[in-house]
Amino acid sequence: MAKIQYTTPEGASGEVELTADRMSLGRTDDNMLVINDASVSSHHGEVVNEGGEWILTDLGSTNGTKVGGERVDRIELTHGGSFTLGSVDCVFVGDAPAAPAPAFGADSVRTQTMSSSSSGYGSTPVDRSRRSGFGPKVKEKNPGSGLLITLGLIALAACGYAAWSFTQMSA
Repeated sequence: MAKIQYTTPEGASGEVELTADRMSLGRTDDNMLVINDASVSSHHGEVVNEGGEWILTDLGSTNGTKVGGERVDRIELTHGGSFTLGSVDCVFVGDAPAAPAPAFGADSVRTQTMSSSSSGYGSTPVDRSRRSGFGPKVKEKNPGSGLLITLGLIALAACGYAAWSFTQMSA
């Protein structure tokens, strides 16, 4: 079974098995593939099996996905290919290794890189329609909060009036 082996900057290591044809990858527990490291975004990327080829797509993560130190949007994973999620070093172990590849070498992974003229967070265009199974990106505000704020302001005004009335009676 194909898997991703990883090592965090602190030296912790582990592996996640690729058990479905489409899996979310990130730091939070609602992902199918969880790598619990602060440098990995909560919903960092998506791993998809497209006709026997494993593809990792970055979903606009904060710290990015890199191959050989260069930030990439999409990687076609091959056996022994290495890449970095945030600050976590990863190696893809395929179903049937064809030939041994150098560990942590950029030669064993095909990539699509970003334009060199763009830089910084949010400079990568991301097709949000490809996101699936993550739920809403932002929590919706409670529509009943306006009533509570209004009642709080009325109560504050009533307290202020009571204090003012008390000072007028004692004068």
